[in-house]
Amino acid sequence: MELKNLRTFQTVVDQGSYQRAAERLGYTQSTITVQIQQLEEELGVPLFERMGRRMVLTEAGEQALCQARDLLLAADRLLELGRRDREPSGTLRVDMAETLLCYQMQPVIRAFRERAPQVRLVLRSRNCVRIAENVRTGACDLGVGYDMDWNRDALEVESLGAYDIVLLAPPDFSAPDFVTPGQRKEASLVTDEPDSIFRRRLEAYLRDREIELDVTLELWSIETIKRCVMSNLGFTYLPRFVAREELADGRLVELKAPISGVPAPALCAWRRGRWVTPAMELFLNLLREHLPVSDC
Repeated sequence: MELKNLRTFQTVVDQGSYQRAAERLGYTQSTITVQIQQLEEELGVPLFERMGRRMVLTEAGEQALCQARDLLLAADRLLELGRRDREPSGTLRVDMAETLLCYQMQPVIRAFRERAPQVRLVLRSRNCVRIAENVRTGACDLGVGYDMDWNRDALEVESLGAYDIVLLAPPDFSAPDFVTPGQRKEASLVTDEPDSIFRRRLEAYLRDREIELDVTLELWSIETIKRCVMSNLGFTYLPRFVAREELADGRLVELKAPISGVPAPALCAWRRGRWVTPAMELFLNLLREHLPVSDC
């Protein structure tokens, strides 16, 4: 069995299509097709099936992917035996919560690039549910996000501290009372996707207090959410560090409520039992060194 075919299979899954895998690996699309066909013939099962215009993994493909990732990691580990005194190399894939990636990771990324210039670092913004799943399946090497009951049986999980999550609104916000139960508020929540830890936590609090809102504006960009709130389109619930400058100069204010200021643990995870590569170990050490950044 050719390792190159296994690596092509992994890349097709990670990139989402034959074409993007070909671009990533420097092959033609026809070469990708041939290599996948060769692997399917060797295994005796189809790895992909077409659903509309999309190619998705079959059940056998899901099983093969986990084993292929393990084999490729083992091969990379063997190659690393002769590189122990050299700089880390290869590719490191890290999935992160958007707030941490955008507002807290610059010192980590800068230090990593200085100390591991030979590593191809791939950083992706993902919600915390997806992060845990990608770590479990091997779609990423490390996951950095907030605790959403990540499965400790499948993952090695390390705490990176905790950050206060606060209610944010413009200075002239007309409905600041989030304490009194049983309200119908003419106010809009400006928030991100339904699987967001912040949105889930706030919506649970509002349900418990029987506080109903006028409308929810769902946006998939933290910076856009913040700008909409500053434009008096509603309020939001985000880590305090996201709005440190805006709180300091008065463009945003923190609303007082039992839910505002409650910390959310930040975590780093990798798949239990997998080999921690030199690049992973360096990135983990830099996370430990630079996080958490104070909310003050």
